[in-house]
Amino acid sequence: MAFLIAKDGKILDEGYYGKANLEVGADVTEKSVFAIASMSKTYTAAAILLMAEKGLLGLDDSVKKYIPEAPDYWEPITIKHLLTHSSGLVEDWSLYDWNTSNELFLKTQTDADFLKIHFEEALKFKPGTDVSYTSGHFILGIVIERITGEFYGAYLEKNIFGPLALNETFVDHPYKIIPHRVSGYFNYDQDIIHSPISGLGNGITIAPVAHGRGDSGIRTTANDLLKFYNALFTTTILSEPSRKMMFEPAKLDNGNYISTGAGWMNWPLGGIAISEHSGGFRTGFSSQSLVIPKDKFVVIVLTNLKGPDSSYSGASFSLAKELAALYYPVLGQLSKKTPAEDTNTGLTNIHLGFFRTIDSKVENTHVHEQFPFSYYSKNLKESIAQTESITYLGERNVQNEDVIFFNVNIHTLRYYRLNGKKTLYTTVYLDEADRIVFIDYPETE
Repeated sequence: MAFLIAKDGKILDEGYYGKANLEVGADVTEKSVFAIASMSKTYTAAAILLMAEKGLLGLDDSVKKYIPEAPDYWEPITIKHLLTHSSGLVEDWSLYDWNTSNELFLKTQTDADFLKIHFEEALKFKPGTDVSYTSGHFILGIVIERITGEFYGAYLEKNIFGPLALNETFVDHPYKIIPHRVSGYFNYDQDIIHSPISGLGNGITIAPVAHGRGDSGIRTTANDLLKFYNALFTTTILSEPSRKMMFEPAKLDNGNYISTGAGWMNWPLGGIAISEHSGGFRTGFSSQSLVIPKDKFVVIVLTNLKGPDSSYSGASFSLAKELAALYYPVLGQLSKKTPAEDTNTGLTNIHLGFFRTIDSKVENTHVHEQFPFSYYSKNLKESIAQTESITYLGERNVQNEDVIFFNVNIHTLRYYRLNGKKTLYTTVYLDEADRIVFIDYPETE
């Protein structure tokens, strides 16, 4: 593991633990180059936004302008839809069971092969009407190549890696010599692709071209990641409008807010605007970044460990959040709060009613019209709706702290434990009229 915490460009803490390669006994150091998997999307998003600023493409252009062989039903998909996971495309890697099949990862040997898989799948929804995490940034990598006439990594090298002196950042390829390359490891059991071993083993092999896709192909160090993020916090490489596209929630075509920006997930958390992204792949890596853009605050966790599910991964959002809470106590675990005296049980009962009906279309006068229902998946809303009772854990008045989300001034944060089949914890954001503007993504015990 490598971890790094920084603010205003100054490193507050960092650590390097364990082995970069078990077979030769090489230690993890500050120079260790990890694969960051889906955290790579931020680099591709930055490249696309930079191309838009240079007039090389338009964010509202149809993807078929650059990939004309795409099926006709791709015509409504814009570059912006791909950036914000609102295209309706499938994620090709989700079409196969990672635990039992190597078919996609070994038989698919070219970008054209991967494109064909996308061409053959129907859209999950009309572009711009919903959000679903997808491999759109792989498509954007192809767009960069079609415009420049060269490998998309070459554009990143000339326009991002080089200008920012990211000397330890690479677009991955198994044949390339990468100094201080970290080896990836996977936790196997007998059911994982008919594994001959059980326990820790080398990462699962994939086709060479899959290592360097636009949605997952970056290898880098914690310190180079920090340099990249620090550049994104200012107008060093991107204009202010492009930065806003990255670090603010996007909108669907109907104006509803969604949590996805260009290359980041953007959430209110504990009354703070955070952006985050994770990464994990069967080659044996997991990673997580959590940033607070307005404070130039960064938490990075990189590991060379992956498994069949999140319980086997070294990096996680909960770990990054725990590290951030060392410097921002409001991000600390709500489960550590004790019940408080509730002097407004009427408001608490209103919130209980909201939790129970969050998965329905029932109109609620206590909910602000800007409440972003699209932030919450169907499964999460169904889980919240199973709340049987709630326990008041206190509140915080933030009316003088300039807390604004979804263009609404937040007046109060109320903390609750949700009691039901699962025990959940969340924060309710209220405006001055006590209307619900947002609820934090719930914690579990």
